[in-house]
Amino acid sequence: MPPAPLSDELMRERARQYNQMGGNAAALARALGLSPSTVKDQIITARAKYPELFDYEANQTHKSSLPWTLPQMLSREIVDGCVIVGGDLHIWPGEVPMMWKAFCSVAHQLRPQAIVLNGDMLDGARVSRHGSLLGSRAPKIDEEIDALYDALRMLPHAEHQLWPIGNHDQRVNNYLANAASELDVYVGRLEDRFPQWEFCYAAMLNDVEVRHRFRGGIHAAWNNALHSGISTVTGHTHQLQITAVRNRNGSHWGVEAGMLGDPRSRAFEYHEGQPSRAHEGFVVLTFDADGNLMPPEFCEMVRGRPIFRGKPVY
Repeated sequence: MPPAPLSDELMRERARQYNQMGGNAAALARALGLSPSTVKDQIITARAKYPELFDYEANQTHKSSLPWTLPQMLSREIVDGCVIVGGDLHIWPGEVPMMWKAFCSVAHQLRPQAIVLNGDMLDGARVSRHGSLLGSRAPKIDEEIDALYDALRMLPHAEHQLWPIGNHDQRVNNYLANAASELDVYVGRLEDRFPQWEFCYAAMLNDVEVRHRFRGGIHAAWNNALHSGISTVTGHTHQLQITAVRNRNGSHWGVEAGMLGDPRSRAFEYHEGQPSRAHEGFVVLTFDADGNLMPPEFCEMVRGRPIFRGKPVY
C-alpha cells in the first residue's frame, strides 16, 4: 500500500525539523522514531512543493546569504568511528597546557572522523568588557591567535574540523564590530584567521548536539540533556561530568567536557584561587556501525596526569 499523502502542514513541519537538524535526515529519523527511508521520502516530497523552506543547503553553500553571521547548526554523519570534543583552552602565550597535549596525543591515537573545538579556545582578556587586573600583563589578541596557531599544528587532520564558537572567542568579532566596524572587511573576522575550521553555533553529529553553552549551574549536564531531548555536549562551565537521562526511549547523555586549559593559569586570576568545580579534560564520542552513540568517555586529570581508558596518556 502506498504511503498516505502528506498534508501541507506536515510538509512544512518536516522542512522546519530538517533545517533544525542541520540537514541531517538520518538524525531526524532517529529523533522522530521513523525509518530513514520514510523521512527521506517525506523530505523529497516537501522539498518538491516548498523548495524555499529548505534553506539549509543554500545557507551553507552561499555564505553571503546566511541569515546569521554564523551557521546555527552544522550537521555531520559519523558511522563506525569516533569524535573528540574539547574546548575552553583560553590560550595565553607560553607553556602549552598539559591537557591540550593529551588532547592532541589521543587524537593522533584514535584518528577521529571529527575534531570539535567546543569554544573559548581564545581568552580575549584585553578585549573583554571586564577591566584588566593591575599588573596582570594580559596578552594582546594577536599574541593569543599566534599561540593558538602553534597549538593547532599539534593536531592531526580530521575529515571534519568543527568549531562551535564560544563567548570568549566572540570577543574578537565583537571588538571589531564595536571598535572598528568600518574596517572589518580589511582586518577579517576570527573565522577568517582559521579557515581550516568550520565555525558555527552548534554541531549536530548524528543525533548528538555539540555547542559551547546551554544551561548553567551544577546540574547543567542533566538539564542540557533533559531540555534538549537528545545527547548534548557542552563546555563553558569548565565542569567535567556525564549525566544519563533514561526513559522509555532509552538513554541519552548530558556531557560537560571540562577544560583544555589549566585552571591555575594567570588567565583565571580573577577567581582569586577559590575552590572550584573546574576540571581539566575532554570527551571522546564513539558511534557504532548504525551511527548510534555509545556511552561517552573522558580523558581527565588524575593526580596531575591525564588519564584515558585507565592509563596515562604520556
